[in-house]
Amino acid sequence: MVLAEPCDCGHPVEQWHVQVDYDRVGAERLGQLDRVQAVLGYADDGELGLAVDERAQRLEERAVVVRQEDAHWRRRRHIGLAHQKVDVSLAAVSVQPASREVALIGAPLDLGAGRRGVDMGPSAIRYAGLAEHLAEKLGIVTDDHGNVDAPVAESLARGDANARYLPKILELCDQVAKLVSEATRTGKLPLVLGGDHSVALGSLVGMAAVHGPGGVVWIDAHGDLNTPETSPSGNVHGMVLAAALGLAGDAFAYDDWTLPAIESGRLALVGVRSLDAGEREVLKQLDAKVFTMSEIDKVGIEPCMREALEHAGGGAFLHVSLDMDAIDPEYAPGVGTPVRGGFSYREAHLAMEIVAESGLADSFDVVEVNPVLDRENATGKLAVELVASALGARIL
Repeated sequence: MVLAEPCDCGHPVEQWHVQVDYDRVGAERLGQLDRVQAVLGYADDGELGLAVDERAQRLEERAVVVRQEDAHWRRRRHIGLAHQKVDVSLAAVSVQPASREVALIGAPLDLGAGRRGVDMGPSAIRYAGLAEHLAEKLGIVTDDHGNVDAPVAESLARGDANARYLPKILELCDQVAKLVSEATRTGKLPLVLGGDHSVALGSLVGMAAVHGPGGVVWIDAHGDLNTPETSPSGNVHGMVLAAALGLAGDAFAYDDWTLPAIESGRLALVGVRSLDAGEREVLKQLDAKVFTMSEIDKVGIEPCMREALEHAGGGAFLHVSLDMDAIDPEYAPGVGTPVRGGFSYREAHLAMEIVAESGLADSFDVVEVNPVLDRENATGKLAVELVASALGARIL
């Protein structure tokens, strides 16, 4: 992708036509230009005539042949961009397509949490106007699959005290995984609405069933890296990330699931401020990027999010999992396990805006909205805003 200005060769450039050489037949060595820079062009950009719908890290896979013509459409020369890596800043480019279809999947599960109420999270987020907001702000069409079938705790036996309700949680996650896989195969972007964070296991298994193990940016106050042996509570929502990494043992094996669903070395945790002893030990063994709130306080949310996306991206897929307890309870009071000292309102939005700028995310979930603990659905409304920011909404 290039822009050029008149150079000293005596042939002023008045217009460029850019074609993507998918077969790599017409690639030639890059000629001398007065200026070269990365730019973004869309299908309706008549001046550039370049459609880009690829992730930043895939740019090196495209050879671009540029035909230089003057105002009378006379050919000047060919300039080939050889197969070379293009250094594109996440801030400089957005490769999210202009119009998309999002598959909404409700997972009203609270079996994995210690408090009741997050099973009403999907309804609270929908009631806050998610579909309408995405349509109005971004022109995004939503295909709402409704809610998967989730039983209430009173109708079930708790089972193993070290991983309560685990068989039923896995069954529900399997329903989520199948819907996520179906949406992905049909070209829709899956957005799972929780429910407690256990539902993210279904999101990750569903993506891995299509693509193989991928990467995840886990935005959460907690590590969710406990196992049945290390968990101090027996709440499965605190084990889901360990399970997706294949570290939680045979108890989490289910049917034909692809586990681990996360590729080794493609895990980034952002916003962490509450870790159990067992989780600290697990993190010592992982090639993971962990950005605690202390680190975010020191350097800011922007560089932390960019590094997190770089670390987790580049694999078979990238999933972004947003637990609303990553945000300070002052702004998100209605969450299952609130912890003081989280993201501010603007930090949360900026984190999601950077996700959108990167163009890397293939799937999302937003979890742990608890209307029972909320104030006038403030957390549900904030969840809608943050989803919109993650999908490209901007102030200007």
